[in-house]
Amino acid sequence: MDYEILLSVLASLGMGGIIGSYLQNLWHQRGETESKVQNLTEGKYQSTLIFMRCVLKPESVREFNIVDKRVYELKERDKIRDFARTRLVEFYYNSLLYSSDRVLVEMKDFIKNPTETAFMRAALAMRKELWKRETKVDLESLSLD
Repeated sequence: MDYEILLSVLASLGMGGIIGSYLQNLWHQRGETESKVQNLTEGKYQSTLIFMRCVLKPESVREFNIVDKRVYELKERDKIRDFARTRLVEFYYNSLLYSSDRVLVEMKDFIKNPTETAFMRAALAMRKELWKRETKVDLESLSLD
């Protein structure tokens, strides 16, 4: 009878180890997936912010490393601004799939009325979504203009 108890305990420990390993593996995979999504979203938001800056200050386009090299061929401010706005609208529609409501509202507001304040509101909404951080600093204090 003692052997039966011993075998029962060993079997329980073995099943517990298997279940524990399985749950730990699931947890690890979930964390990796969330990290990949976080990195993708961060990259998309960085691109969005760059094009928002180019809408506000088309002359600054050469200060950024923009993947779409067509923008560097443009010489006129209005052409650069139009190009950046077109890309921004594209990012907005793609963002409907993954962005929070607040980010979408702020991006739309910027597209409709591009101002430094609208830019900062959108950027802070993205920051909050990505890092779950609020800022206590007022918008004007963060602006470089």
